[in-house]
Formats: sequence, C-alpha cells, structure tokens
Amino acid sequence: MQAYDSIRLAFLLGSGVSEASGMLSTSELTKLLLSGEGVVRHTDENYYFSKPIDTYGEIPDAYVQRVVKFLNRLKIEIDQYYQCERPTNYEDLYYVAGQIYDSKTGEYDNPVVQPFIDKILPDIRPLLVGNKYESREKWQLHELAGEATRYIRDVVLGLLEKEPRDMSHLDILKDSCKDEQVLIVDIFTLNHDTVLERCLSKYGIQFTDGFGEPLDNVRYWNPELFGSKPSKVRLFKLHGSVNWSRLRPRGGDWGSESIGIPLDGYSWRTKNPQGQGLRRVDGEPVILIGTFNKMLHYTSTIYVDLHYHFNHSLDNAHLLVICGYGFGDKGINTRIVEWIYSSSDKKVIIVHPCPENLKRAARGAISNKWDAWISQKKLTVIPRAIEKTLWHDIRNSL
Repeated sequence: MQAYDSIRLAFLLGSGVSEASGMLSTSELTKLLLSGEGVVRHTDENYYFSKPIDTYGEIPDAYVQRVVKFLNRLKIEIDQYYQCERPTNYEDLYYVAGQIYDSKTGEYDNPVVQPFIDKILPDIRPLLVGNKYESREKWQLHELAGEATRYIRDVVLGLLEKEPRDMSHLDILKDSCKDEQVLIVDIFTLNHDTVLERCLSKYGIQFTDGFGEPLDNVRYWNPELFGSKPSKVRLFKLHGSVNWSRLRPRGGDWGSESIGIPLDGYSWRTKNPQGQGLRRVDGEPVILIGTFNKMLHYTSTIYVDLHYHFNHSLDNAHLLVICGYGFGDKGINTRIVEWIYSSSDKKVIIVHPCPENLKRAARGAISNKWDAWISQKKLTVIPRAIEKTLWHDIRNSL
C-alpha cells in the first residue's frame, strides 16, 4: 500500500464469478443446449424454455430437433480438432455455425469453410429437407446455420436471465468500492448476466454503467456519462448484457435506432420519449457470443465505446484484479499484455483456486509470460476461490 497515495483499481471478471451465485457454468449451458430439452420455437421465431400457448398437443418441435442435430454434428468436428485438450462449449459451436452462415451469405469471405462444409454435408443433408410439421419444404445451409446461432443465443439468454441465488461471494467488490483509499474502481466484465448490477445495488453502491436516467421507463445508452457523471465506481459489460436491446421506432430505419434497457422488460408497449412505439431489432438482446468472432465486433456500435473505455481505464489504473476469466479472448489478452509492459508500476493480481490449471489452459500470450511476470513482481496469484478471498487479501498483495 505504501507505493500509492490512492489506488486506481480495475477488475476484469469472467463467468467464474457468476457460478457461485447460482448461474450455470459454461459446461452446464452447453449440455442443456445440445440436448434441446424443454426448448421450443415460438411463432415469433425465438426459442423459449416454456411451452407457448399456441403449441398444440405433443407435436415435436421440428426446429429444435433439426438445430440440435446440426450442432451435435458440428461438435464432433470441434472435438476432433481439440483432441481432448479441452471440452467443446457453446461459444465454439456458435463460432463455427456463424462462420458457415457468414461464408454462405457473403458476409465474410472464408475459403477454408467450404471444405469443412463438404465434409459434413453427407451427414446434415437430411436436415435440409422439411417435414410435415413445417411449411418450409427445403432448407438452405445458411438458413440452418443462422437458425443454429439464434437458437444458441436464445437458450443462453433464457438460462442467464434468472435472478442470482446468492451474492455474498462478491464481498471483495463491495469492500473495494467502500475503501476510502481507493480512488477509482472500474469493473470490466465479460458476463452477460446482471449479477454485478444487482450486487452493487444491493449494497447501496452508486455506479455508472453508461445508461442514463429512465425516459418513459427506458434507460438509454450514453457513453458520455462515463466522463460527465462523477462516480467512483463504473461498470463496463464488454460483451453486452441480457437486458440490453436495440430499439427502433416502428417504421424507422437503422439510423433511428438506440440501445436501451427497458425497465419492465421489453414489451410491445415500449415507447420512446416522442411517444413512438419501439420494437426490439431481431428480437434479441445486445450480446456477443462465440470465440474469435467477438473481436470483429469490438470496433462497431456500442462495443467501440466500451473497449475505448477499457483501454483508457487501464492506461490510468495501477492495479488489475482478474477473477473468473480463463484467458481465452485474444483481443482482451492482447490488451492485458500491452498494459503490463506499458509501465513498471503496473501490477496484476489473479484470484483463482487452481492457478496452475488456469495457466495451462490460458492462451500462449498469457501462459508463456506467466512465470516471468511472477519473477518480475508484475503478477501475484491468490490461490483461492473468490468467495474465500477478502479485499484485505488484495490490499496485502500490493
């Protein structure tokens, strides 16, 4: 603590910090998604876990069956690629399905996709034929791949919207925010759930998240608030959130869109301050799913602002505390490496119950430098789970 008159602190949090609150792990999400159990496709073209009122009798949901078979076929190829190095998860499935969709629609040129398609086509060809429960007689491959990405997104959304069971494991956040010697606390999360917002609100901690005061029951995105609204604590959701929506006035176009948080959940009655009805574009939340495809979005829409502030915040931070993140995002990893080497006073503290396992699983940009950072006193590891770690432990590591 003697090195700093006041601490400018940044947290980088991944899915591991949500599991202790009752949220499903990545492996549990993947298992449910690949089974299709309890999932139905509504007439609004979205997937839900509850049976909608217009589902008749026990007619099987042909869409779900088709997509699940397609994803399980993709999983075989992904499993073979990783050769038991790590289990295939829903982010991998989304990435591969998205590559097929982008290639077939011309969104992104990718010549290596076609040989992959040729390999799996004999097995998925039956999935391109409609059945008696569908109005569509024939599917195009890009339609099936696009349906698969929508299915993954909707299932993940449905599983992450629930309220957290417990948030006591996040006392480390609460105590750091209330520490008078901490000048700034910037919380960067890769999670889509709302656990952190609920935690901060529960403890009466004021924070800025880039969304303004409600206007007709909608909070609208305004990144200028991060600079103009004084706040010790700021929250940045780098991969979006289950409660963010792209909202467009009915009859409007792309240029009239805004991103907002409808406080009562999106409904057809949602209106803007001008009294215009708003519809949620694509019927989906603003979230990023996948692996390497996420980086393609870091320079577009709301993510430009979020990652600008991620970079700017790290430039001014003395300390970065990382918890629940597996170092799988190459874009995030690159920024961490650049920041560590930008100044001699930059320090990382990693909280993890099995640090050696984390080191082995991390991408090379991190794992190859791990031991050197420790010897240079740039990296300190606290070998405990977050629920067993106190802010006092972080303070003593400085």
